[in-house]
Amino acid sequence: MAKLILGFVLVLGIIVSLGVTVSAQRSVAGYWKTGGVGMINEVNTVTGQTKNNRGNTFSYKFAADGTYTFVGYMESTMFGCTTSLFNEINGRYLVDGTTIFLNPSRDFWKNTYSCFPNSNRSQTKTPTKKSLEFRFKTDEYGKDFICLNDAGAETCYRREEE
Repeated sequence: MAKLILGFVLVLGIIVSLGVTVSAQRSVAGYWKTGGVGMINEVNTVTGQTKNNRGNTFSYKFAADGTYTFVGYMESTMFGCTTSLFNEINGRYLVDGTTIFLNPSRDFWKNTYSCFPNSNRSQTKTPTKKSLEFRFKTDEYGKDFICLNDAGAETCYRREEE
């Protein structure tokens, strides 16, 4: 009888812990984005075009099936030359409490330089697992944010429609 009760308690514990994990997965599921632009414009003296001198955008898409995609893009223009850096990471994630464990399967990078196109390069790096502490917040306009803490640096991403 004791073995039967112990077995029942173990099965119940597994079911409850799976339920918590599935619920936590759903809580972070969605498209989260942050970014910004600089306040100074750059004028190309050859073409006369005006362009913002810098900007960036970063996003996470956490799917309900446990997959995720991170996309990061940064661009800077100085003296008419634009440098850009693009990064896309794909993989699987798992939520446990207030931690998101990222297990990437692909880590792609692309660097471009408008004034030195021979220096442009793309590479797929060896993916690195990591964990992010997270918390939710809502701003004064009722917008939802997820704040991710990566080794002491916190960045908040706003929930967006795709």
